[in-house]
Amino acid sequence: MTVTVEPGFSLVSIPAGTSAITSGEVLELPKPLLNHTAVCTASAGVATGVVKLAVSQDGVGWVTTAVTVTASTVTTATITGAYRFVAANVTTAFTVGTVAVTVASA
Repeated sequence: MTVTVEPGFSLVSIPAGTSAITSGEVLELPKPLLNHTAVCTASAGVATGVVKLAVSQDGVGWVTTAVTVTASTVTTATITGAYRFVAANVTTAFTVGTVAVTVASA
């Protein structure tokens, strides 16, 4: 599912309590924006997992960057470039603990 959002707003792409490999909501911006960030908030006791921030101009071809998330931390991933679609995905499951990911574009 794709959710349309206004520039400068952030949305939860992966809800709190997630631990399994999953694809977050795809956020569709009304126009391409230059700065995209995923803020990953890990619960206490998290065993390392990986979150990827993904951006696209057309919703088909994706550019990604990965970030390793560890216990009780807030970790960010950023991509700069004119993209209209943005999402976050858990690509390596968290065997202990959970993560929430909020995505913002401006």
